Order: sequence, then C-alpha cells, then structure tokens
Amino acid sequence: MTVNGEPSSETVTALHELLTPFNKTGVDLKPGTRFSEDLNFDSLVVMEFVATVEDRFDISVPMNMLPDITTIHELAVAVEKIVKADRG
Repeated sequence: MTVNGEPSSETVTALHELLTPFNKTGVDLKPGTRFSEDLNFDSLVVMEFVATVEDRFDISVPMNMLPDITTIHELAVAVEKIVKADRG
C-alpha cells in the first residue's frame, strides 16, 4: 500500500506487467511514463487497459478519475486509493 504518498513496489510491478502487452512503442516504463504522450494510448486502448487493471486488482476505476491519471505513478497511487477505499 501507499507509504508517504508513494505506491508500493508490488502495485508498480503489477502495472508494468499489465502494460507490457499494451506498450506498442517499446518505451522504457518508468513512474513518469505518460499514457497518451509516451505510449500513444488512444481512448479505446485506455478503456481496454483500465479494464485489465480493474480485473487484476478487483476494483472499479471511476470514469471521472481517468482525466487526472496521466502517468504510471498517478495510476499506481489511484489504484491503491481505490483498493483501500473498497477494502477499508
């Protein structure tokens, strides 16, 4: 879980594993890697990837959060917040 605002290495590792098949540009995945600018995700790919993340973490990512999630780091933090809120 998040410690001092930083996501756990387990969450980051899981996201990197989930991103691998979506990483068509071959970009080196880092916390600051941006989904649209660096990975060239369009809206369809974003929705497919979000569905994969939701399945992996057994969560539901609110659609209104998506515009604020632009990097892998931001996604990892959001995933952990959702997991914590769902599971207390």
